[in-house]
Amino acid sequence: MYDLVIRGGTVVDGTGASAIEADVAIESSRIVAVGPGRGRGREEIDAKGAIVTPGFVDIHTHYDGQATWDPELAPSSWHGVTTGIMGNCGVGFTPAAPDRHEWLIGLMAGVEDIPGTALAEGMTWDWESFPQYLAALAKLPRTVDVATHVPHGAVRAYVMGERGARNEPPTAATPSRLHGSTGHAASRPDLSLPTRFERLTAAGDLFYRACRGAHGTHDPSGRSGKGPIRLLGGCVPIVCRFGGGGDPRRSQGRFRRCVSHLLA
Repeated sequence: MYDLVIRGGTVVDGTGASAIEADVAIESSRIVAVGPGRGRGREEIDAKGAIVTPGFVDIHTHYDGQATWDPELAPSSWHGVTTGIMGNCGVGFTPAAPDRHEWLIGLMAGVEDIPGTALAEGMTWDWESFPQYLAALAKLPRTVDVATHVPHGAVRAYVMGERGARNEPPTAATPSRLHGSTGHAASRPDLSLPTRFERLTAAGDLFYRACRGAHGTHDPSGRSGKGPIRLLGGCVPIVCRFGGGGDPRRSQGRFRRCVSHLLA
């Protein structure tokens, strides 16, 4: 007997195969069988007329604040999302110096139109560094799994203060301070630093523009010196956005030609 059987649903398994009517049998929180006529379960869910799919991974969310107090992450959990990725667009709440809390809330509210009052009331700010933020997330039971990028805007605010907020150029010490501010994230190849830039020619150029800010200018000399490898431990995913002149087929074609780069 299985622990759980989801009975008679229309299974769309995400492989591209045609939908089939089937049972899904689960033991010890793992799917062990999919097909018609599975055995009985200690618990059964009648899914007749419903679609049964794997959980969705939402790669672009802004639950950075809500995830610190809400274990369900509604409304995403209502719609089948089982993993949400945060820290997108360079906005987030870690690292967070005590005097930058209000500024970080204002940045998120301004960029993503998330009510600042809800963030101010909900977050307890029992973290400062990136590792401390991860520890705060880990303390809360989860309906939806979460993962997070290192938000560029928060890193700039932490390291450069008002100079970073005004998009002023970095000093010679800025790259090493940016590296240090991310804590152990710098040695984790599964984490990235989302930011915005227009051109990429060399590793040094990417890192310089990350230091330079949202309005940085192209620097073909790579004078920042060490590139993003020192900051991100070697793995720098680059996701490009192109305009398609109103034709979604053109945008899609260009997007396919823009791939993630592993810089070594």
